Order: sequence, then structure tokens, then C-alpha cells
Amino acid sequence: MLKKVYGSAVFGVEAHTITIEVNVDKGIGYHLVGLPDNAIKESNFRIAAALQNNGYKIPGKKLIINMSPADMRKEGSAYDLPLAMGILTASNQIKEDQH
Repeated sequence: MLKKVYGSAVFGVEAHTITIEVNVDKGIGYHLVGLPDNAIKESNFRIAAALQNNGYKIPGKKLIINMSPADMRKEGSAYDLPLAMGILTASNQIKEDQH
């Protein structure tokens, strides 16, 4: 199931919208694409711990996460919350608000 979540990135004094697409599919793996830095690549450990401590879990399936625009470098841990929300909605652990 594919879900989109939106975050933002600050570059200088400008803010840019970052679209995070999370797809849960058959198989095993955690694939993060879209020019993430090392802090974002390591976010799966922080997200897994946070979800577990709040009664949720990383699904035991293949997660493909795309962060766009692909030509903009994403840095830091500010994307942990939108990544976690995308994982939770794509794996049907929480319901998406349609408002």
C-alpha cells in the first residue's frame, strides 16, 4: 500500500515541502531513496525504538521509502516523524485523516 506524507526542509531562510512516499510490499527490507544523509539512513533504528515504545511496530515486510524532490539533499533527524507517520499509515496501524 502506498501512502504519501509531507514534511518540510529549511535551506537558508526558505522552507521547501518534502514528499515522503512509503510503500509496504511483500518481502523483507528497508529501502530509503531520495538523497538522504547518514542521519536519515540511520533513522530506521530511532523510528523502530520510538514505535515499539508506543505500542506500534515496524512491519516485517519490505518498506520502500521515497523522499522527493530527489535532487535536494535531505539532512538531519527532522524527518523521523513524517517517516514514522508514513510507515504507520502504509502498514494500516493508524488511520489516515481525510480532512
